[in-house]
Amino acid sequence: MSEQNVARRYARALFNIAREQGTAGEFANGLEEVSRTLAENSDFRRVLYHQLIPVREKQKLIDTIFPDINPLLKNFLHLVLAKGRERALPEMAAQFRRLVDQAENILPVEVTSAITLREDILAGLKERLAGITRRNIRLSSRVNPELIGGVVIRLGDRVLDASVKKKLELLGEHLKRA
Repeated sequence: MSEQNVARRYARALFNIAREQGTAGEFANGLEEVSRTLAENSDFRRVLYHQLIPVREKQKLIDTIFPDINPLLKNFLHLVLAKGRERALPEMAAQFRRLVDQAENILPVEVTSAITLREDILAGLKERLAGITRRNIRLSSRVNPELIGGVVIRLGDRVLDASVKKKLELLGEHLKRA
């Protein structure tokens, strides 16, 4: 079975439990924290993914690094480790977040700009997007100076590119054809 299918099954099972408990958001945040730590800390990733390190040691490591996560989520992580599915954890976190977003009518939106956008601009954008999409917006922003100016807005799987960089690329293509 592919890692994505495994992740989807585990995420769905955890989501059903979390929904019953009313802790879906908390679990999503906890899973994302584990996933982020795996991505950012190569030592943690190396230990967790190592075949020769006993499962119990990996479970103790989870308990030590994440002492404040929900006990039910901790049990889930222990199960994932016991089943040897730790490499699927990042995908489980992503799948779980998608399930939570879907259940709560949330649209993840990422805004990339050449400079840091003021909070009032982001709040206004969030409000307008919520009105247009009729969904709750989870907005994140990042800076990419290569855009030169303008913004790139990623709404779920759609991308609206209103950057100066993109406009210059289009102009260049147009000039080549002329």
